[in-house]
Amino acid sequence: MKKHVKATGFLVASLLVLSFAVYRSGSRTLCEGFLPENDLKIPVGDVSAAGIEPTRFENVLDRIQAVYGPIIAAKGGKLVIKRLWDNPTVNASAQQMWGQWIINMYGGLARHPAITEEGFALVACHEIGHHLGGYPKSSGWATNEGGADYFSTLKCLRLILPSSAPSSTVDPVAESGCAGIYGGGAAANGCRNNALAGQSVAFLFQALRGSQTPPQFGTPDTSVVDSMYNAHPETQCRLDTYFQGALCTASVNQEVDNNDPNVGACTRKGGYQVGLRSRCWYKPPADEPALDKAPAMVSRPELKDTERIGRRLEALRAALSGRGV
Repeated sequence: MKKHVKATGFLVASLLVLSFAVYRSGSRTLCEGFLPENDLKIPVGDVSAAGIEPTRFENVLDRIQAVYGPIIAAKGGKLVIKRLWDNPTVNASAQQMWGQWIINMYGGLARHPAITEEGFALVACHEIGHHLGGYPKSSGWATNEGGADYFSTLKCLRLILPSSAPSSTVDPVAESGCAGIYGGGAAANGCRNNALAGQSVAFLFQALRGSQTPPQFGTPDTSVVDSMYNAHPETQCRLDTYFQGALCTASVNQEVDNNDPNVGACTRKGGYQVGLRSRCWYKPPADEPALDKAPAMVSRPELKDTERIGRRLEALRAALSGRGV
């Protein structure tokens, strides 16, 4: 009888271990979110809430579902967007579980004052980028953080955001870059909207990190990593990556590859000088032509124009400060 009890207990324990192993193999979670872990919560109705309203939250995610649902289905997965409007978490994340390719989009993020509709769409695209962003990978299935950033403006936002003229004034350096690469028309407008999206989330990073130095298109991060950096890059580095993705002229319809960084993207090996993955997080393969500094940004506006714009901004800030805004 005791032998029977012991055998039964051993069988149950073995089944539990096996079940856990099967669960772990079927559930693949990307632990890190779009933002580094933080304790900020913005509940529905919070006095500090701003950002976007529920209708725009839903509209962005509807567009993501419409575009990427079929693409992921063709790869054998099912896109599941968890629309967690009532959740106060200021973050977003991605998972793969039992054939479901999941992105978790929280209302707390959407309510942050730095978030615009373009910025929220970029975050959703970043999470899609973990699933579809290709090389470089940080795990068996997930594209790393910098790669997901690059994918968001290289591919996703071009399909999600309208190609109409931006609803807000674009930074003069970004404007110069978009006009210099694309001239005018829909492609230039798409680049401008991508720039607005990148600036929105970069201001979010600045706020959460308590940085006194605002990220700017005209002051790229000039650091060059010695090895691939898979975690969240610094704020300026991430803004640079968004802008480079927006400036890359590789076809939006050509998918990136999980192993070859040249496919569907801009690389020096592919003959590109602008639109490269930022070297402040990206270490290219050995056959990539050497680069001893950050990828070149684009030409800046004339100094006199920059000074004039700066004076206007300072006057605006002073006026707002006088009103207690």
